[in-house]
Amino acid sequence: MIRLSSGVTRHSKTSKLKYYFRKNYSSEVDLPRQVDVVVVGGGVIGCSTFYHLCKKGVNAILLEKNKVTSGTTWHSGAIVWSLRGNDVDTIMLQKTRTLLAGLEKETGVNPGWINNGGIFIARTPERLEEYKHFHSLGHMFKLESQLVSPKEAQKICPILDPKSFYGALWSPSDGFTDPSMYCAALIKGATNLGGQLFENTDVTRILTEPTPNNEKKVVGVETSRGTIKTNTVVNACGAWSRDLTHTVGLDIPLTPIKHAYVVTASVPGVKGIPCIRDHDGGLYFRPQGDAVVFGGYEPNPEIISDLPKDFAFSLFELDKSVFDVHWRHACELCPAFEKAGIKSDIYGPESFTPDHKPIMGEDPKCVGFYHASGFNSLGIQLSGGAGEQLAEWITSGRPELPLYAYDIRRFTPIQRQDRAWVVETSHECYAKTYSIGYAHDQPLAGRNHRTDQFHEALVASGAVMEEALGWERPAYFIKDRTAPVRNYDWYGYYGHVISEDKRYEQEIEGDLTFDFSKHHDLIKEEALAARNNVALFNLTCYTKMYLAGPDAQEAADWLFTANVDKEPGSIIYTCSLNSRGGVETDCTVVPLEEGVGTLVGPILKGKGYYIVAGSKSGYQTKSHFRKQLYKKNFKSLVTEMTNRIGILAIQGQKSGELLQSITEYPITDDKIPFGMSRLIKINGHTCRVLRISYIGELGYELHIPLSSCIPVYNTLMEAGRGFDLKHAGFRALHSLSCEKGYHTMNHDLRIDDNPVEAGLVKFCRKDGQYLGKQAVENVKQRGVQKKRVFFTMQDNVPLYGYETIWRDDSIVGFLRRGEYGFSLDCSIGIGYVQHPEGKMVDSEFLKSGSYQIEVRNKKYPATLFLNSPFDPKNQRLRGHYEHSFEEQTHFED
Repeated sequence: MIRLSSGVTRHSKTSKLKYYFRKNYSSEVDLPRQVDVVVVGGGVIGCSTFYHLCKKGVNAILLEKNKVTSGTTWHSGAIVWSLRGNDVDTIMLQKTRTLLAGLEKETGVNPGWINNGGIFIARTPERLEEYKHFHSLGHMFKLESQLVSPKEAQKICPILDPKSFYGALWSPSDGFTDPSMYCAALIKGATNLGGQLFENTDVTRILTEPTPNNEKKVVGVETSRGTIKTNTVVNACGAWSRDLTHTVGLDIPLTPIKHAYVVTASVPGVKGIPCIRDHDGGLYFRPQGDAVVFGGYEPNPEIISDLPKDFAFSLFELDKSVFDVHWRHACELCPAFEKAGIKSDIYGPESFTPDHKPIMGEDPKCVGFYHASGFNSLGIQLSGGAGEQLAEWITSGRPELPLYAYDIRRFTPIQRQDRAWVVETSHECYAKTYSIGYAHDQPLAGRNHRTDQFHEALVASGAVMEEALGWERPAYFIKDRTAPVRNYDWYGYYGHVISEDKRYEQEIEGDLTFDFSKHHDLIKEEALAARNNVALFNLTCYTKMYLAGPDAQEAADWLFTANVDKEPGSIIYTCSLNSRGGVETDCTVVPLEEGVGTLVGPILKGKGYYIVAGSKSGYQTKSHFRKQLYKKNFKSLVTEMTNRIGILAIQGQKSGELLQSITEYPITDDKIPFGMSRLIKINGHTCRVLRISYIGELGYELHIPLSSCIPVYNTLMEAGRGFDLKHAGFRALHSLSCEKGYHTMNHDLRIDDNPVEAGLVKFCRKDGQYLGKQAVENVKQRGVQKKRVFFTMQDNVPLYGYETIWRDDSIVGFLRRGEYGFSLDCSIGIGYVQHPEGKMVDSEFLKSGSYQIEVRNKKYPATLFLNSPFDPKNQRLRGHYEHSFEEQTHFED
């Protein structure tokens, strides 16, 4: 059983807390009858969002059921770091530090910001490699940092024992703040601009009305002091956010977990020391006068099943045994702690999510209901960026930054509603808070949430699975053994027995490296089978939808940049944008002919379209479409079919011959030319075949009704024996697609990229209107400030993405994707290059420079291509293999 805390022992420390909110804001003032935005929750995220909305001139109010900071903000450790392993987190942190540094000048209120710097402690060589990655990516954002030896670290922070760790990273821009002072400054800034704060005002219900697309929209809030009309509500209730979400009949994937830190007695020499992050020891700490505040993340935290609503400025009683491991690690690192001892402890609730990222953005099920919760103990650090981006989201429709990793739409309704899945995945994220961030690490919790018809057969064939939007899909295949994913064993805690079957864990350990994966050769075999012969990919996790209804054609014209008014059965690759011209999604669209009454050939009234989008971005795509249909009031409907249609893709030179061997339909260029789809029968089962390839080879996708999946698979495998058909997984697929130069959504194609920058302008039609067209035309006229390019490496160094790009000794960008190209036989990367002086970027600028890629603090020479050098004339896509492969040796527009 999980150790769930239903009853709580509250330990109020309000008498010791210095209040910055003695004034009872608007206690005798009536609530306004109507406002633009109601922010609910007076923690740091609510205060920041309130402040940034008021900065934009929005008529916003902040409602807090008790006092500002009284939930979890008041007891935050409040450390603010600078360096992270990706661009979005780094920028969000940067925005917080910038806000903290300027608030006092703007508001006259000191936010409590102390810039004392920070040290990342590495107890192992592998951890230091991760810090080298932070250090290198920091160069892109002009963040100063320095790799230092243990003795050099001790000079910066004298209480450290240099014998207890291997190396360190010094980050002088780090610091910490006082949560109450910070929120006071934000409130002062917001109220100066006309915003109103109402404390002691409980929101009891969000008022909604139904929408034509069978969802709902916000029309007001009901409070303990009256009703307010509004079309926009921000849920910033922290650990209590689920309660407010329940009032609109929804749930969010958030789990309150108890988290502790302690305050030592006086420690000589700690005044002014930097903040410390000891990931290997599971610790963080910062100075507090002549004492030290430190906390950590244990593998067996206490999960809260029922958090009291009246928990203002309250804490739990700490079971000291929970903290024993942290105390031991802290004393190893700083022996002076042992003599000083612990003076007091803070043990309060924090909210955690299934992937250790916040939950932000408009709920796809309720128009005008925005989330701002689940910050995983990072609320203070991310508050400046979160508040700014959420305000932009509300006022402009989308954030400026590509916040897919924060967006509520990264979770499907099935995941959000499965409480057991949410709790166990959130637990693992808490336990692995300080684990090294490897590119291909996989969770053990929440697995087998969604499996397709082929799952058992593929596992029996050696598939090692990876997770994508809850789906299990093959990553790669092992030989002569199997590695099934077992139920989560909670690392042996809460009365669970550790699983004896470690086969899956042993396989994924091969990816826990910054070097090439131990499965590199297996992935190579799969990739080259697809290039040189024929391989089978299971793409069932891809999101499949039908767009139909009286306004389907008008809706398609508005949603898609490409012309989809083509011959029925045509396969059209297209983007769908936002009003700024940013790419919200890319997908393939098939205009449908009159069907035969099957899942893959439905009978439709009027025009209809079959849409296939990626797996991880699938729900994001569906939600984007549905929101636009609602906004434009189109009489059409998007119906998801992912669970009801399987996809098997056969790719490679012999794919046509293999397909022909199992169907009587002629698999010829005349009958199924490239870019066309047809309904065919395989062993009596009607399937839709699409002649398309995501890897740049002759290839066919079989879209199969659920009941026909296994019979078609068995027929295909039986025939495949004569063609030496090989199973292949998504690791090979990603390598192959990258090698061909194709895009991957939310990596080298994001909402902060437009089609001109991304090299996709040819998929934007000149005639008619589509969402974002004016922005695209403006970019075409003025030019671009960044451009997507392709790199090959001369040295045998692995690339995983987020490596810094140098041109002639200037930083000009970072890689969005990194892979190994097995046909090019080198490491490859895709990224966007910008001018170091902010000028427009053109082909001449790109081709004239000398390039290097910085990989963990070391630069390696790289060759830039405007497009992938693999089969630049697309001969292989069309099945033309008579010419041997020749690598492009020159630049080509």
